[in-house]
Amino acid sequence: MAFTARSALRSSTYFILCLIVVLNCISQSHGVAVMSIDFGSEWMKIAIVSPGVPMEIALNKESKRKTPIAIAFRDGERTFGEDAMAIGVRFPKNCFTYLLDLLGKKVDNPIVQLFKQRFPYYDIIPDPERGTVVFQFDELTKYSVEELIAMMLTKAREIAQNSAGQPINEAVITVPGFFNQAERKALIQSAEIAGIKVLQLINDYTAVALNYGIFRRKDFNESVHYIMFYDMGASSTTATVVGYQLVKTKEKGFLETHPQVSVLGVGYDRTLGGLEMQLRLRDYLGKKFNEMKKTDKNVFENPRSLAKLFNEAGRVKNVLSANVDHYAQVEGLIDEVDFKLQVTREEFENLCSDLFDRVKNPVEQALKTSGLPIESINQVILVGAGTRVPAVQDKLASFVGLELSKNLNTDEAAVFGAVYKAADLSAGFKVKKFITKDGVIFPIQVTFEREVESGMKLMKRTLFGLMNPYPQKKILTFNKNLSDFEFYVRYGELEHLNPKEIEAVGPQNLTRVSLSGVADALNKNQGPNIESKGIKAHFHMDESGLLNLVNVELVVEKTMSDSDLNKPEESPLSKLGSTISKLFTGIIILIYIFYNLLTL
Repeated sequence: MAFTARSALRSSTYFILCLIVVLNCISQSHGVAVMSIDFGSEWMKIAIVSPGVPMEIALNKESKRKTPIAIAFRDGERTFGEDAMAIGVRFPKNCFTYLLDLLGKKVDNPIVQLFKQRFPYYDIIPDPERGTVVFQFDELTKYSVEELIAMMLTKAREIAQNSAGQPINEAVITVPGFFNQAERKALIQSAEIAGIKVLQLINDYTAVALNYGIFRRKDFNESVHYIMFYDMGASSTTATVVGYQLVKTKEKGFLETHPQVSVLGVGYDRTLGGLEMQLRLRDYLGKKFNEMKKTDKNVFENPRSLAKLFNEAGRVKNVLSANVDHYAQVEGLIDEVDFKLQVTREEFENLCSDLFDRVKNPVEQALKTSGLPIESINQVILVGAGTRVPAVQDKLASFVGLELSKNLNTDEAAVFGAVYKAADLSAGFKVKKFITKDGVIFPIQVTFEREVESGMKLMKRTLFGLMNPYPQKKILTFNKNLSDFEFYVRYGELEHLNPKEIEAVGPQNLTRVSLSGVADALNKNQGPNIESKGIKAHFHMDESGLLNLVNVELVVEKTMSDSDLNKPEESPLSKLGSTISKLFTGIIILIYIFYNLLTL
């Protein structure tokens, strides 16, 4: 089992030391196991905490620590992982991969259109009601993305249960930090279909930061320690600035000191990753094969040949991270014609030169949103398989001017951080407290119309600004709306994003809320010493990054004078109230009137 450690120290001695740390952090309360699922674009990793076994990777049936996110249907059978990938090489349309990139998006989203361009053999149609992605498998069979991901999550739970030897129903699941409200809700919906109770969705970079911190809690003090995590995965790249420090919290009336990690700045590129590099190498190999003219057929028009080239491109890309050249070889690529070509690292880097130029962009964005200069960053830590590409490291090191740290397990840091959070949230375990504070990267605002002398005026109120910490509650007051009205919850100004990314975020409006009976309620609560404090909408951004409208209420304030307090008492309750009130010069009674909301 690999924990966060210097890559050169994966010895049994270090394993024992890490296990001791975890045993000290996690103690069993009840005999219930929980799991975490690091659900990425290409791979999923599962970790469990069960009685006597803290923070362990659950191995799949091939005894491997990670499983390809792939589902295949063939001859009435459904297969997962490596078995599905094997079917995908022969029957590409039968195997579904890179599903996370499609979750919660409408068919006209540019990311969906990019997916169709990359993998042209799928038949994608819009859901008739929501417009989201549905795969037309055959004349009678369709699969929504949510259904397919639910199948993978069910498989993840099966792997976890086999490892733990007992049922597991609760999980913390990682999500890309740039997932919007629709994408997060869609993932929770998939988990519900799979029968999994989601304790929390945790941003992947927050899980990584938590994993880094739990083994270094003794290194932190009241001063903030700034670290940047640079994560390049299969589909996307994220740079995250976090701050570690000790903070005081009130627990059961007593002040206690706990370590805290706060997400201060985030930058990302959702199309920069190993997948795009692999696709470019695939197309390069296909072009070279066509130029050899060993057959009259075009390799790009044959889905099976394209799938074979894609797999080989992935293998060659990985080998070129450690070697300056390597041979790409595919037996029977098309018409039983074999293909062999030497590819150099220089050729690969030329194919992806514009991608490597984008390596610095997430760092610039993360620093800008955090408000910190690069000089304040103590370490830049690499995460994700894409950071193994030498050109990526060279570009990044040159830009940040720091030696890059490689003291995290790039594959498993997120899943271990997530399972620690799962143990914390579960009733079955007690863990040493480590506070996490995430940050909003898509500002949210409320818009509504207000009547003025010249007519109706559109009003805008910021609810959660850029990098506002969450979980957090907010109250928005409407103090001049005297009749029925409605307001819209939508994304705020996204000027920190480029136009293409704003388009990828999707529709700006999140929901519409209609309030009725406002005038009637105000009229019923008028009189001497009565003042309306307005209509208050209570919002909560929860730990999963989901925005919830808790309730809307009218607050009326009534001030009682001394003469009111000296009126004849009518009941024991009135007598008690009068006795208490005499301790003050006046008393304020808050009257709350709740409304049913219509959310569309």
